[in-house]
Amino acid sequence: MYEGVDNKTMKKIWSSDNADIKFSHWIRDRDKGKCFFCGKQGSQNSHFWGRGKSALRYEPLNCDYSCGGCHMRHESNKQGEYADMKRKQLGQAKYDELRHIHYQSKMSRREAILKLMSWMEL
Repeated sequence: MYEGVDNKTMKKIWSSDNADIKFSHWIRDRDKGKCFFCGKQGSQNSHFWGRGKSALRYEPLNCDYSCGGCHMRHESNKQGEYADMKRKQLGQAKYDELRHIHYQSKMSRREAILKLMSWMEL
């Protein structure tokens, strides 16, 4: 009924920008600010499956902190070395689960943000 409000809880829903910032900070803290690829100081959140897919935009298993150089190097070749590293990190079953979500999920951005808000507020 109300734009920007979760009608079940009457909480204000975060904007995509605000959710992105909060999630990126959470990933940075989880990964201790270190690049997933080279271990140096990171600077950005890398999404293995693109963040345009709302169901995976705020999925911690889909994201790794990275330095700018590694992010650029691996951004265009996600089915190469990055895929191998994700399989090793997650195991094949979890990797396949993320791939399935990428190709099958129809989750809206609003739903994804509500899900993020739910687990971040715990």
